[in-house]
Amino acid sequence: MYEIKAEDAQLLRQFRTTNTHTRPLELNRVLNRLRIEPLEGKHVIVCTVLYKEWAIGVLGARRGDPITILEGRFSSLAQAQWQMLKIRWSIHTTHPWPEDLE
Repeated sequence: MYEIKAEDAQLLRQFRTTNTHTRPLELNRVLNRLRIEPLEGKHVIVCTVLYKEWAIGVLGARRGDPITILEGRFSSLAQAQWQMLKIRWSIHTTHPWPEDLE
């Protein structure tokens, strides 16, 4: 499994300026690593108002368990994805979030 390195933080800048079809392989490698975790306690994006509002939720222990919705809402999917990236970065790495990134 890919181990995230401190220098991978520089790739995070490209997350907002690329899409799934144009992302560099190195960034995709980091993103895939951040997505791999057990379902219990996994953070997910939840659409709370169709096409208008999103939130971050936490999955339960088993399939079908209710999702715990965290405080805070986002007016765009991109904002929710950026927050999700920050959360997963803090969970899966010991490297600090780059100060020059929002």
